[in-house]
Amino acid sequence: MKNKKKWIAVAILAVILILVSIFWYYSYVTQDQVAEENAAIIKAKQSGGLVSTTQTWKSVWDQVYWVVQGKNAQNENIMVWVPFQKVEGQPNVPAADNSGVHTELLKNGVDEQKMTAIIQQQLPGAKIVRLQPSVFNGEYVWQLFYDDGSHHYYTFYRFSDGVATGVKYTLPNN
Repeated sequence: MKNKKKWIAVAILAVILILVSIFWYYSYVTQDQVAEENAAIIKAKQSGGLVSTTQTWKSVWDQVYWVVQGKNAQNENIMVWVPFQKVEGQPNVPAADNSGVHTELLKNGVDEQKMTAIIQQQLPGAKIVRLQPSVFNGEYVWQLFYDDGSHHYYTFYRFSDGVATGVKYTLPNN
């Protein structure tokens, strides 16, 4: 009986050790991403008028951007696009020049819910894989990645009015 309790204790300790190791590994792997996200939020607060954050997205289409959604000092919903620059061997950092930071009131553009409704109307039957704000050809857009059952596509809709940019990329099938 004593031997059985000893093995149970060893097994429990081993499981705890494995779980702690997994947590440490996950933290190590995601630390650069978390550092970038935190830097984007700080830059959006300093240069974009952000007071509180509700959601963030990382966009890597033309250039690396973090888009931060939240509220400004007037309690209005806003989105802030923060450009990043690559630093070799380190996490990306916000661009030093504040002129690249762009803030839009959500009411002056199309929010995610409205954009989803527009997409469902224009592309019935398409499965939205990912919809996120981005920058495409210097324009603030919603980047859509979707599946129509035969292919996967990337396409872009202007943030300002939800109109398609006319650019669509088809990904090859496996």
